[in-house]
Amino acid sequence: MPFLSCETLVLVLLGASWVQADDRPPSLCVILIGGIDSDPTPPQIEGTAPRGQGQSGMYQLAGDLTQAGLATEYFNWNGTRAGKIKEKPPLAPGIAKFITERHAERPNERLAIVANSWGGHTAWEVCQALQEPEIPINLALFLDPSSAGRAKTSRPAPFPPCIKSARNYYTRNFFGWREWPGEERLVNIDLGDAKHGFQVAGGPKYDATFDPQAHIAAEWDPRIHAEIKKHMVELLKPE
Repeated sequence: MPFLSCETLVLVLLGASWVQADDRPPSLCVILIGGIDSDPTPPQIEGTAPRGQGQSGMYQLAGDLTQAGLATEYFNWNGTRAGKIKEKPPLAPGIAKFITERHAERPNERLAIVANSWGGHTAWEVCQALQEPEIPINLALFLDPSSAGRAKTSRPAPFPPCIKSARNYYTRNFFGWREWPGEERLVNIDLGDAKHGFQVAGGPKYDATFDPQAHIAAEWDPRIHAEIKKHMVELLKPE
């Protein structure tokens, strides 16, 4: 074996560590933000609630994503944690602070956001707050997002620059954002259009102009959850 100087050995070892770091599979943390009155019930938090039962479809989805090997963090729309919606709310700045601190500890971890109803508006506020310093959100997924009762407009603007890609699953309820046109990073999915496979006979009336039950159903729809899970798992693939 040829003799290696100390300087050469150090470079070899450093090179090996770089290769090891580059070869590690990508990791992902999904931030889930629930809608109004979607604080998980005690049985949900304890893990004893049957599927489809409880107060938060987003919390159920968080459990499914965790079982798929993804790191998840759940927040209510006001920034509180599961079961604590009545505590002093940190709002969007609290969620942004959590993401900023996590990103500082894990700079190579990919980040995604899944937000429902009022949580969609909160997610927009969070992403706006992440601009200084800019922290990339690899995928933001909005599930029938709404700003009704929280803002003067039906949909905030502009689209946050830190979002690399996004998907917007929306019902045709007038109180939701519905389609967000003119944004190349965003894919709009009209749940009320049968071609997407979510509007089916006997199912939720996603095509109705006013149907709160359809808005609630979207949060729990197993078909939508399955598609969300698919897109999140795809983020684990090397770029």
